[in-house]
Amino acid sequence: MKLNRNANQRKALWKTQLRVLITYGKISTTDSKAKELKRQFDILVSKAKTNSVHIRRQLAATLSSVSSANRLVDVIAPLFPDRVSGFTTDSKEKIRKGDGATVVTLKLMAELPKAVPVEKKVKPVAKKTTTKKPAK
Repeated sequence: MKLNRNANQRKALWKTQLRVLITYGKISTTDSKAKELKRQFDILVSKAKTNSVHIRRQLAATLSSVSSANRLVDVIAPLFPDRVSGFTTDSKEKIRKGDGATVVTLKLMAELPKAVPVEKKVKPVAKKTTTKKPAK
């Protein structure tokens, strides 16, 4: 699928959209992009189920992001232990006014766990003491 782009632009588009899908668990895009994104995401999750350093490095090279690769292996792949494919679902949202393209929301089939906020330890601020300089 060319999407009226050259090869480098398509690769950058897929990397970006895959990273967004991994990070947030959903993405809104056009119908034709969503179909291709679904196919590529299935391949990545199937790979991520094999938890090894080699696979993590391959995923990091594909996504150009180590944190996204680790999130895919550590968080997303364990959500689908019995599923072989079909890790995402798409729902048609609307038709875009400008060009009439169908906008689709692509979501993961399982919900991502909520991130637990880390409590910051606040150091007590010491009162500033002023020392008087001796008169000359």
